[in-house]
Amino acid sequence: MLLERWHQTITRIRPGTKVERGSTVPDWDNAETLIITECLFNPNGTMLAQDGRVLGISSGAIACVPCDADVKAGDRIQFGDDVYTIEGNPMVWSGFGRLDHMQLNLRRWQG
Repeated sequence: MLLERWHQTITRIRPGTKVERGSTVPDWDNAETLIITECLFNPNGTMLAQDGRVLGISSGAIACVPCDADVKAGDRIQFGDDVYTIEGNPMVWSGFGRLDHMQLNLRRWQG
């Protein structure tokens, strides 16, 4: 059953803010964390970037979290030792009863 797999835990990382050159910017040195339980985390493929300037690997994943999870675009998600960035806005899937969830499209870069 699908719901039996929704037992993973992720950590949401959200930056503080600081003013730099007159603009408010993310301050990852003063980030706050939040543990989110009852999640489903699935890898979603990797790509090797070798365009002559940069050699690196882009990895994707999808995380399904409870609808009331405090996450937003630009937050980072840690699963195990890997840290991903939420790409775009979280998408709410509702009307499915026990399967209601929010989908996070994640990306990380190594290079």
